[in-house]
Amino acid sequence: MNALETPPLPPGTRIGADVVEGVLGAGGFGIVYRVRGPEGYRSALKMMPLAECEERAWREATIGARLRHPNLVRQLGAGQWPDTEPRFVWLKLELVEGQPLDVYAWEHDVDSCWVVDRVLEVARALAVVHEAQVVHRDVKEANILVRERDGQAVLLDFGVGYYARAPTITQGLFPPGTPQYRSPEAWRFGEENAGVKGVHYRAGPGDDLYAVGVVLYRLLTGRDPFRVDAEGRVDMEAVLHRAPLPPHIVNPRVPRVVEEVCLRLLEKTPEARYPGAVALCEALEAVRSRADESWKVPLRERARAAGERRARGASRRVAWAGVGLGLALGGWWLARSPPGVSRAGSPTREASAGQEVAPPGPGPESARAAAPPLEESTSAAVAPSAAPRKDSAPVKKQKTTGPQRETRPSDLGAAARNACLGLTGAALQACMSAQQQVPPMRPLPPPQECPAGAVDTMTRMLGLRVGEISSVEWSLVRGRSVPVREDTPVFVPGHWRTPSGQLALPDETRISGRLYIGEGRVYGRFTEAHTPNGETYKVCLELLDTGDNVGLELRPGSGSGIILVDPVARLRVVDRFE
Repeated sequence: MNALETPPLPPGTRIGADVVEGVLGAGGFGIVYRVRGPEGYRSALKMMPLAECEERAWREATIGARLRHPNLVRQLGAGQWPDTEPRFVWLKLELVEGQPLDVYAWEHDVDSCWVVDRVLEVARALAVVHEAQVVHRDVKEANILVRERDGQAVLLDFGVGYYARAPTITQGLFPPGTPQYRSPEAWRFGEENAGVKGVHYRAGPGDDLYAVGVVLYRLLTGRDPFRVDAEGRVDMEAVLHRAPLPPHIVNPRVPRVVEEVCLRLLEKTPEARYPGAVALCEALEAVRSRADESWKVPLRERARAAGERRARGASRRVAWAGVGLGLALGGWWLARSPPGVSRAGSPTREASAGQEVAPPGPGPESARAAAPPLEESTSAAVAPSAAPRKDSAPVKKQKTTGPQRETRPSDLGAAARNACLGLTGAALQACMSAQQQVPPMRPLPPPQECPAGAVDTMTRMLGLRVGEISSVEWSLVRGRSVPVREDTPVFVPGHWRTPSGQLALPDETRISGRLYIGEGRVYGRFTEAHTPNGETYKVCLELLDTGDNVGLELRPGSGSGIILVDPVARLRVVDRFE
């Protein structure tokens, strides 16, 4: 019996620091378990046999280690098991509580604003993915969850993703993926190279953007842009040579400006589409800013009632169980058969290739004592914490002598729907417009007392001294400006230590407060520090530039609602805001 035929591990099995609670899904290339860590946090653990899947497993682990963004599922660790004579590669991911994009849209009265917002979030995620030289290669609704906690879209499943110089996993002309989302240039390559041995189509960012166009078309119209038969075969001639029916013809409720974006994404060549995911973000943000009352009309009538009827039937057939707990399962290893077809007008919850699996039983929030407390909403909006950089380095293929250190997903506040943390380089521009509108310039605030107890907390509990200065950052990428808004937090890089060497605030502590836009500068008053461990401290810190001047100089390109600053700044401990 080979590793693929090995019975599932029983509950209670310890893998590194985690304990198996049950099986979430199983398929042709491995098993996914629900596990609980030593501090009570639940995660998804993929177990892939070394003998059959080693290259695929390490490839996915390497991709996941490169990526960090609120709209991307987070990889928490990877390694081999058992420690001696390992037989499996394990890949640990956060659990995302929510529904697949098409299921959610089917069961709710979604409107054009909702559709554009979700697609914009996917585009932001892809901006980060593409800048990391990664191509997803299987963008579709089944690989996008609507996160229940904040309503945002989360892009999952890099099991068939590609990065530069990665070992190939393509056996035929096309890489693994779903045919109805395949680009015209891919079909053209297949037509021109049919029967040629040893050639493979190399997907690029343009393929991901085309797939986003298919997703957008299906959300707007409830149908595919080109005919797909019952076996999932797409009309290749139509994809290559015909224009899709304009969405507003299929559904008169579709705004024309949204239709224009959709049709451009479905152009026949990558050059005719947007030049990249950042440009798509900018286009969607510009379109979103033009929304009026007509956008708030549901795109499909009675979707809720139909969805409720389907949900009642589905609950008897599959283990969705009411919590809607999705996870990134890697469609390429979940089934041996080709990917199934999920009709836009009739999404399915059954597990299939690339479809998320929902476990029975309660989700992570069922054990309140074990879960980190949800942060209260404050006047200074909270953005999602970023994964520590020590875990974002490429994963190395080597035997592990113990559990690999991992990161833990921190809770996101309600304001996370506007977060830009995790964007790098040019992808930072993805958060500059509609959801990043900055208030107009206004007079600087008057002198202000620190929050009650903040000075005592800083000096007695954290060991900081008034006047002490430490570096902070908005972005990991240096040399490129960062867009900010009035509630954008900063992060502690490395550790903030006192002059005596005492640890005051650990790596990736998020410091939130309020930014004020002055004449050519941005000024900041920061009043809360949120550590990765879930602790919150009242603080009193003012923003400095690298020359210890109060505030930061606005960078070229600022204006028209866009405020750009350097990615690195400094904070000074004060006992009063002057």
